[in-house]
Amino acid sequence: MRLKQSLQAADRAHAIIPAPDQALVSALVSGGDGRLVLDPADGLNLYGCRPSPRPDEISLSSSTASTVSGRGYAAAEAAFAQLEAARTGGHVAPVFTRMADEVRSAIRSRFDLPDAEVVLSPSGTDSALQALLLARGTLGKPVTSIIVAADESGNGVPAAASGRHFAGRASGGAVPEGGPIPGLACARVAIAARDAHGRARPLAEIDAAVRHAVEDAIRAGNGVVLHVMDHSKLGGCGPSLACVHEICALDRGAIQVVVDACQARLGRSALRQYLDQGFLVLITGSKFFTGPPLSGALLVPEALWGRVAQMADVPLGLADYTARDDWPHGFSRIRAQLPARQNVGQILRWSAALAEIRAYWAVPELFRKLALAEFAAAAARHFGRFPEFDLLPAAASLFADRERDEFAARTIFPFKIMRDGRAVSYAEARLLHRALNADLVSYGLGGLHDGSAAAPCHIGQPVAVADGAGGTTGVLRISADARLVTESWAGTGDLVSTGRLIRQFDRIALVLEKLRFLLRHMDNLDGVRAA
Repeated sequence: MRLKQSLQAADRAHAIIPAPDQALVSALVSGGDGRLVLDPADGLNLYGCRPSPRPDEISLSSSTASTVSGRGYAAAEAAFAQLEAARTGGHVAPVFTRMADEVRSAIRSRFDLPDAEVVLSPSGTDSALQALLLARGTLGKPVTSIIVAADESGNGVPAAASGRHFAGRASGGAVPEGGPIPGLACARVAIAARDAHGRARPLAEIDAAVRHAVEDAIRAGNGVVLHVMDHSKLGGCGPSLACVHEICALDRGAIQVVVDACQARLGRSALRQYLDQGFLVLITGSKFFTGPPLSGALLVPEALWGRVAQMADVPLGLADYTARDDWPHGFSRIRAQLPARQNVGQILRWSAALAEIRAYWAVPELFRKLALAEFAAAAARHFGRFPEFDLLPAAASLFADRERDEFAARTIFPFKIMRDGRAVSYAEARLLHRALNADLVSYGLGGLHDGSAAAPCHIGQPVAVADGAGGTTGVLRISADARLVTESWAGTGDLVSTGRLIRQFDRIALVLEKLRFLLRHMDNLDGVRAA
């Protein structure tokens, strides 16, 4: 039990876990889509997260989503109190508008982006819809969306990027899933990151496919919305920046680049470089930075402000996904055509995420680099001890100069699970993922040493990858995140911080040990639910 007790003690030492407040919990899961709905049996959403702190959880799940921390929950609680006071006083609308402005300002400040406008959204997928609106409006012609690594993006991104309803429910109510949004729907080309055998395609091959798709769209008289992937679910990137620049040179007035940086696994200098080139950028506070799902934002570069400010054509269906206060005041024509709906959940989730973002950037850069680099080394060592877990190769970075910031280190570790000489299927990986997030002792599956069976272990959800035989393998993921850094940093004394960091690495071994145990007992896992 000593390993589990030491991990829990380290958590308690620098995180105050408040008792959940039902009104706040209900507000935190409002204003999104079906991904936030809680299962009454276990209190978890579709990501396997709770909307209040879960102190016993071992979390390495940021490539998917994270349960809110004590720090984030306290920030959401403070924001909720402001809104409740405003509601009592009968002036919630102006207070909500001010808070939305403050969230936008804080995003600019935390990421050191004074020359960006920020459009808020319930999720990165919703931000893809907003990006399509701006791209169509600024290009002034029908467009084709070209989505790179569509098989490793958010599940709804290909639909959203082509102007379709990506789920059956939006923040504004029920919508026809898969149906076109009138005035926004467009052609799309999905470019896969992996081949029919599940192998990562060479970057040169992806570049060639992108060039071909762009040339076809331009020949057809369409504008191009090119979705560049900067960190997919499995850590992939593409196309190369050389390819992007070559494409932009073909006809700059017919091409708008949208960078999917929703994982937020890039430094502030990389974000600035994208914006300086006139690219739209999608980010979230709920992946690397571990804010509660869902929280999205679209960063609009200064080069586009003038054209966006003149836009007056907003499709009616977009009101299901975005409201007036999501948009900066400088885009008044767009704001005027959207409902004055207060998305309280969105503001609360961003408030929680911003608390994590502020804490992360407050840690000295040298320690941030050390923590992420050492996590990468520790993960490689631990996977080397477990031959039944096949770690996928690392993907190449798009920016050579990222070698100088903390994101030079690998932060997503996708792996296949081998059983009887084959990789387990996607369905089997889903079963293992669910059981990993449960207290197995209550199901009579105790016996794993160090108390690991009782510890809920939350890692990245399985991604379906082709197995070369017409089926799919389930690839699970372990990830480093901002909390790894902030919960290790002691503020004083290098030895204290280093000790905390080493204890964080022990979590990797505990998760893999529990997963090995589950693999050996997989035939007995039916009915296991998260604790």
